[in-house]
Amino acid sequence: MSEPDPRKDPRFRPFRAAAYGVYIAVVTAFCLAITISVTRSVAAMTPERKPAAEPVLSYRECLDGADKLWSELESEREKLVRTSPASKVDQQWMDFRTVWLRRLSDQEAQCALESRDRTSLKEVYRRLEEVQDLYTIHAVQYAGEVGGAVDALRGAFSAARKNPAAGRF
Repeated sequence: MSEPDPRKDPRFRPFRAAAYGVYIAVVTAFCLAITISVTRSVAAMTPERKPAAEPVLSYRECLDGADKLWSELESEREKLVRTSPASKVDQQWMDFRTVWLRRLSDQEAQCALESRDRTSLKEVYRRLEEVQDLYTIHAVQYAGEVGGAVDALRGAFSAARKNPAAGRF
């Protein structure tokens, strides 16, 4: 008959149970802290939807407002690739996004999007927010994955231009 496994000594069972209990408690506390932090961060970056406001804008004014918001969004997206340092694009985008979402929320509140005759207008605003979400993903990916390489390339160009041979043809 083989000897019992010394790691499973029954005398130490209460200590093993306590160690597992402490481990589970620490992991649970850590996960809760992360979840609460992320929830607060998202809540801070995403303004609440406002209730319908008076006076209600005309259909045309709402459509023009959505078009203006789209132009601002697209203009800011185009700036992403020209921002230096590129690795900081995500923070710049998040600052813009928060202000832009507040303006979107204000505009939606004045447009009575829940009325039946404005379903196509509601779709415009829904798509506008969807595009903004995709641009946010793009900004974060650009800063995290491409930004460092772009910054290094700009640095290499700068160093190469300082070389005395750069002035000769």
